Amino acid sequence: MHTTLPTWLALSAATIIPSVSAFYPYQYDAVNVSPSPSHPQRLSRASNDNRARSATLPLRRIATNLHSRQSNVYNIVSSKKPSQDKSVAIDQDGKDLSYMVAVTFGDSKEEYHLLLDSAASNTWVMGQDCKSEACKTHTLFGKGDSSTLKTDTKAFSMTYGTGSASGTLASDTVHLGSTLSSPLTFGLANNVSDEFRAYPMDGILGIGRGSVNKQDGEIDAPQIMDVLSSSQLIPSKLYGIHLSRASDSLSDGSLDIGHIDESRFSGDLNYLECVDNDTGFWEIPLEGASVDGKDAAMGTVSRTAIIDTGTSFILMPSADAKAIHTPIKDMAQNGESFFVPCDTTASLAFSFNKQSYNISSKDWIGDKVENDSRNLCRSNIIGRQTFGEHQWLVGDVFLKNVYAVFDFEGKRVGFGVKSSDDEASKASASASSGLPTPSASASGVARPSISAAAEKAPQGQASSGVATADLSSSGLALVVAFAAIFMFV
Repeated sequence: MHTTLPTWLALSAATIIPSVSAFYPYQYDAVNVSPSPSHPQRLSRASNDNRARSATLPLRRIATNLHSRQSNVYNIVSSKKPSQDKSVAIDQDGKDLSYMVAVTFGDSKEEYHLLLDSAASNTWVMGQDCKSEACKTHTLFGKGDSSTLKTDTKAFSMTYGTGSASGTLASDTVHLGSTLSSPLTFGLANNVSDEFRAYPMDGILGIGRGSVNKQDGEIDAPQIMDVLSSSQLIPSKLYGIHLSRASDSLSDGSLDIGHIDESRFSGDLNYLECVDNDTGFWEIPLEGASVDGKDAAMGTVSRTAIIDTGTSFILMPSADAKAIHTPIKDMAQNGESFFVPCDTTASLAFSFNKQSYNISSKDWIGDKVENDSRNLCRSNIIGRQTFGEHQWLVGDVFLKNVYAVFDFEGKRVGFGVKSSDDEASKASASASSGLPTPSASASGVARPSISAAAEKAPQGQASSGVATADLSSSGLALVVAFAAIFMFV
């Protein structure tokens, strides 16, 4: 039975559930919701927090010296130093919502955590002249920090939905890990919007494909992958990404720059050519999706997936999100928000190029709703169209289940099923091919509370005989924006 959420639950969804930023801060629509003071329910992070407390995470809080400079006061979960050369640890916020890399500039010893964003090509960091409220809780960079920093009067301005950052250009040597250093032109933000007050990152590291048509305010300079490649510091202009899951408590996330870590996946990489666009997005054809092995049919129009490390969840047009949730018993909907039983055994999978990838139940079901007799949890599939009507924004809830390769020269994205030798993905297996492809569909997702049956589906593993939708590529023009979802806490 499918139900509609009562007004009190819809109100809590609108006020407590995470915001999505692209910078496109996402908030659940409360337009048709009437406040009900007699039902002060809220969404709880109890299920996530309990797991986090049971795990030993390398949380560190960077001390703040208010007398001399501002420093990042957020808790950061540090990953282990990768064993491979030219690999950089990917840290996170402990909630699988923000994945970052620590960089240093010039001769400064201070670390700056920059959001790893495959849907953006510009890099910027909060500057020492920033007086915005958000800057007061982050590590700021300026002339007093590096003697090799060169500043410029040329302005940059980035607008992401309702969020924004602006300032002037600067250049200095950027250090990634212990072996990669290169000069880079980036932005020094002296004004950032209030949305950043809740985010742990001190800026953005853009690793997108690069926009063909630069928009006003964009930084018109080579991005980090361009300079590393042109300086011949890396053998190939590509990178591989392994995102770790906080609840696994392994903290082994890594960004493999210029090379592929074959120990992270089993079998061969499944490559997909990028759809032509002028936005710099890594956009690929989405062949299909399934719920419990059955096609989540959404018609015959082709769909594409924008693969984005800067987005925590999955955003898609409302009709597609409804098609995915409808087969799930006792699901509930309020506007673009969907809820499912916390103990649901429903399994979800994406299909790319005739290979199907399961999404772990740890990732696709979100926070538990307190004081609700139906034992509902929030779904991390959001029914909101962020770009074209057939484009999905596919973020970390999918990427945690695969090893992903972003190949600039080949203009392609590759997925590898996480290796069974990788403890972080004990649930990983191999992808199968030759799956039947009925009509059209697509799916992507995430979750904290896990049922035994749902956990049996290995993360990233293709289920044999899964029915998937037949979706071909489409080349739609997009708005330039990076996409990221964060939790307001």
